[in-house]
Amino acid sequence: MSALTIKDINTDSLSVEERYALDILVNLPVPQVSKLQELMELEVEDVISPIILQNFIELCQECGLDLSEAGVNKFKDANKLGNTGAVRGIIGPQTAQFYFDAIIKKVTPELPPGTDRNINQAGLDLVKEFEGLHKRCPDGRVEAYIDPVGIPTIGWGHTAGVRIGDIITVEQAEKLLRQDLESSESTVSNLVKVSLTDNQFSALVSFVFNIGPTAFRRSTLLRKLNQGDVQGAANEFLRWNKGGGRVLLGLSKRREAERKLFLS
Repeated sequence: MSALTIKDINTDSLSVEERYALDILVNLPVPQVSKLQELMELEVEDVISPIILQNFIELCQECGLDLSEAGVNKFKDANKLGNTGAVRGIIGPQTAQFYFDAIIKKVTPELPPGTDRNINQAGLDLVKEFEGLHKRCPDGRVEAYIDPVGIPTIGWGHTAGVRIGDIITVEQAEKLLRQDLESSESTVSNLVKVSLTDNQFSALVSFVFNIGPTAFRRSTLLRKLNQGDVQGAANEFLRWNKGGGRVLLGLSKRREAERKLFLS
């Protein structure tokens, strides 16, 4: 359940739709509420404010989720969420999780695998610089390590199939990085509807690799770019420099580098 504080919301005067939206948010873990705030392009805060509530209602509408009493009951019944007696029409942690999953599924782009276009050397160098090549052995090879969240990792952030004790060459690490970048290359190729230079494409691949395809799909950057506003899109890079609601120096430098490559 969320430990976020409700701020400036009069819970006694909420509409049915607002009440259900608030019930979903307060019953989600904090990281998932933060993820929703990122999707809505809002500052990640440790409160649920009227702006967050209204934007969340609009997100639900965009995803085809009806937050009327009838809509919530239909959703619970369809997902077999124990909707009888005292719990009928009640949104608890389990139901909130189903709503979160439904939103993520709806906004995550379904992209065909593969793309004919790849990140260029300038973009690859940028990704390498900011992802970092960790745990070098004395002989120059690369060893697996446990990342800050407890996941076995090797090379430039590769995690799939990695076990502690694995050792690879730098060349193998680069091959894994290129494989990991393929989904970001596909995302850019399929979501951007205007022509891109190699540097623009590569800057966007780095950006998507860092923020994820779902956030990119909903971003103002993508919307402006597809409207032909290249300068406006470039300026949007700089907004994505926060983690946990705080400006991070590393992210600020990465966004500046991506913007510079995009405009070069």
